[in-house]
Amino acid sequence: MRRLCILLCALACAFGLLLWCEGDAAPQATPEPSAGPTYPPALSPDRVSVQVVSTQDEPVQPAAAPSAPEPVWLNVWNEGSIERVELEEYLIHVVAGEMPASYEPQALRAQAVAARSYIAWKLPAYGGSGCSRGGDVCTDSEHCMAYQSDEALRGRWGGHYDAYYEKIRAAVQDTRGQVMVWNGEPIQALFHSSSGGMTEDAQAVWGTAFPYLTSVRSEGEGDEQRTVRLSAKELAQKLNAAFGGAGLTADNVEAQFLVRSRTKSGRADTVKVGRVTATGKSVRAALDLSSASFSVDWQDGEAVITTVGYGHGVGMSQVGANAMARQGSDYRDILTHYYTGAALATLSDLGE
Repeated sequence: MRRLCILLCALACAFGLLLWCEGDAAPQATPEPSAGPTYPPALSPDRVSVQVVSTQDEPVQPAAAPSAPEPVWLNVWNEGSIERVELEEYLIHVVAGEMPASYEPQALRAQAVAARSYIAWKLPAYGGSGCSRGGDVCTDSEHCMAYQSDEALRGRWGGHYDAYYEKIRAAVQDTRGQVMVWNGEPIQALFHSSSGGMTEDAQAVWGTAFPYLTSVRSEGEGDEQRTVRLSAKELAQKLNAAFGGAGLTADNVEAQFLVRSRTKSGRADTVKVGRVTATGKSVRAALDLSSASFSVDWQDGEAVITTVGYGHGVGMSQVGANAMARQGSDYRDILTHYYTGAALATLSDLGE
């Protein structure tokens, strides 16, 4: 019995020692869950966004069409009455009256811009003084520009009316609103039928210089000449009527009617008319010659007066413009050639 007690006591002590050793053991670290892949701050899982990219091109929205320029209205003097006409419509009939419809399209465009520029130069809205007969312009070719009514065009063109009218309408429409300017103002865009190869300086004709109306070569016009024949008596009578005090007779006119000097372009500048010194321009008017580019020869007592070109010779030569167009020049090239230093602009530019 005593031994049994000792044994039990020993077992109890051993068991207590075992419990004490387990209580003092260091705790084991608990493994943490995996954090997964590491993202840069900008792409951390809670900040990632998804962008959907279309595989088709975005439809392009068409640009808004430019608004049509406001029409310009003219007060046109026509046979004593004033008519209100839209500029571009008026120009169709002016171009038809001033240039043959058979001319090249680019020449017709140049004519449309030149005529529009001349009208703008006259309009009070752009600094002009209008037409002295009343209104802005008139339909008299001797005063402003030629104008052909629809009725006149039908009679003149006959079966070609539709084609010619559309051709000229297109020339006006394709240059709508365009004018030639110098220092921001419309130019006095003068023109004439043909120059004979060299245009004239405005100062030589009218005594006033315009920087854009100087003498330039006009290639491709050909050698078209016109001849007037007058007896010595007829010539003396015409010159005496135009120049008082000339004192010409049938006997002395051959010796007393001479071209004394010529301009740079070859036109008569000063002319001896008996006891009077006249200008080539005034002699041209007195004898109703085609141009001031004339020469006088005598054959069996008769004066043979030969002219080259048609018109005053200043500004754009229409025959020359057509020749340039046939050679491939467009209306811009034509205009800047004949109007030295002038630039192309629009009426809307002038209104700003």
